[in-house]
Amino acid sequence: VPPAAADLPYVSRLRVRNPRSVRMLQLTDIHMFAGDASYYEVMNKKTMEDVAALIAATKPDLVIFTGDLWRDHPPEEVDNYARHVIGQCGGLGVPWAYVWGNHDQVGDRAAINDLITKAPNSLYRGGVSDGNYVINLEDRHGKVVWQFLCINTCTTGMVAPQQAWVKSLPDDIGGGRRGDTPRMAAFHIPLKQYGTVWENGTARGIKCEGIGFGEEDGSSLGVLKSAGVKACFCGHDHVNDYSGVIDGMDLIYGRATGRGGYGALQVRKGGKLYTLDGRTGKYRWESVLPDGTRWVPGPDERVDKTPRDKR
Repeated sequence: VPPAAADLPYVSRLRVRNPRSVRMLQLTDIHMFAGDASYYEVMNKKTMEDVAALIAATKPDLVIFTGDLWRDHPPEEVDNYARHVIGQCGGLGVPWAYVWGNHDQVGDRAAINDLITKAPNSLYRGGVSDGNYVINLEDRHGKVVWQFLCINTCTTGMVAPQQAWVKSLPDDIGGGRRGDTPRMAAFHIPLKQYGTVWENGTARGIKCEGIGFGEEDGSSLGVLKSAGVKACFCGHDHVNDYSGVIDGMDLIYGRATGRGGYGALQVRKGGKLYTLDGRTGKYRWESVLPDGTRWVPGPDERVDKTPRDKR
């Protein structure tokens, strides 16, 4: 184990089989226990069946959940919701990571942090740093070939505390150096520029709602760039599935997954598979449905069904 990695409690490590073709499956907005209580059992079951089908179809090296795994009320039940979902994630049989969503509220945060960290196959190490942590993907020699900065955007988006954490990271994070190691950032609430890349025509994909960037003022993009991040992926807005590049940063929406969340009639629920080349730093993504169907927007494919009064 490289000494730097051993000394940083917020660094998680995963050895991958083929550094030239790492398969990462992003699932987002699971929304277990959402809606009417009479539908919990059915909807939760169907969502986890979809998750299992997506994993079977994509055979990922790891899964990253980008927030909103459970509902945020009533307050006396949220810890039980969290425990249930964490147990489900731990039983998937693949390495998995998690970033907090705005609906992922808990009462005993220390206990839930500990539970997520100790769950089977969990890569979560955010308990010591307010939900923020780093995942190092390593080859068989222990060399870091890819890094994910996992950021807790809380309920407000990426604002001062999150920016301060990113700025505090050393150039060499557990053996992966800024500028030498490909870095992506995973979080729940999008940056303000997710709207810009659509409005200026550079993005490709599907947009059916406005950008819920919270209180983020557009300054986080520069902070992430300074940390060597080349691409970001998020969730939060269930019926947006597109990506676009601005100032050298690729901004990517995940495909919303959970049956309990809104938007299934506009954009079918699924996940997003990323194939990463740790030697070249290149990657590609494709949206995947539980039946195995895959979709990548064409060079000029822009489906805009955003309500006019919400633009």
